[in-house]
Amino acid sequence: AIERAPDATAEKPGSGMPAYHSKSIGAAADEACGCALLPLKTKTRGPAPPCTDDEDIIDEVIKYFRPNCLFRNFDVKGGADRTLIYLTLSMQQMLRECERHKARADGEKALQALVLKQFPTPGAPGWPLGGMFPVPNDIQEGETWRLYMKQAREELATRTLDVLYYADGSKNKWWNSFAKRKFMGKELK
Repeated sequence: AIERAPDATAEKPGSGMPAYHSKSIGAAADEACGCALLPLKTKTRGPAPPCTDDEDIIDEVIKYFRPNCLFRNFDVKGGADRTLIYLTLSMQQMLRECERHKARADGEKALQALVLKQFPTPGAPGWPLGGMFPVPNDIQEGETWRLYMKQAREELATRTLDVLYYADGSKNKWWNSFAKRKFMGKELK
């Protein structure tokens, strides 16, 4: 008798390769709205502690962006994962914003405007992620979250430009092709 290889499509739904999680899970860090306020390598002023490691959460977002975009589900294992999720969705928003700009200078202007734009905090009207992030306990916690994410988004915008555009100012088509992908089927507006 001829033996057949097991059918790959016969696996249980949900099994398969898991998404990439943050390496900072379990790290000692303050939290706001369920997100870990992890150290950042940045010169931008804000509440984030300075990073002494070679890789910070922004590096993780960029490193794992393309593989994580292929997943519709993400099992949150801690505050660092929530930070990774929000910043991944922010990077997706930045790629979409730069999609119509061929030159780096134009993309830079567009991202600067995007970063300065107000964005909702967890639990506020317009918050796109539902109950995935806990609502702030008080106004101070919500403001701490907003300030941290503003600082992280500014740094992410700078580094996104570095991967999306080549040194000569032309666009990297491989990164640009991910502008239409939706991480977990969600997007920030």
